[in-house]
Amino acid sequence: MLEQVRDVMIIICAFLVIASTITFTVFVILIFRKISPTLDTAKDFTSDLRSISSLVSGRVARPAMKGAIFAAGLRKALVTISKRSHRKEKNNGNGK
Repeated sequence: MLEQVRDVMIIICAFLVIASTITFTVFVILIFRKISPTLDTAKDFTSDLRSISSLVSGRVARPAMKGAIFAAGLRKALVTISKRSHRKEKNNGNGK
């Protein structure tokens, strides 16, 4: 008698495990279907953001960097010329 009860309990537990596995799988599929459009939207958003940042980089940042580099070079040239002219004036004032 106990052996039959044990066998029935094993069968019931097996059915419960199978039912819970199926239920879990269905929930995972439902959640994935609900989240999938949101993930696609986020992926599109990051793609748009990446293209906007490259556009800004190409149209704004590069010319600004070129202008800054030119201004720094021009400043350095003016400082160098200014130093040379001050040296000549100093040397001319000492009688040399």
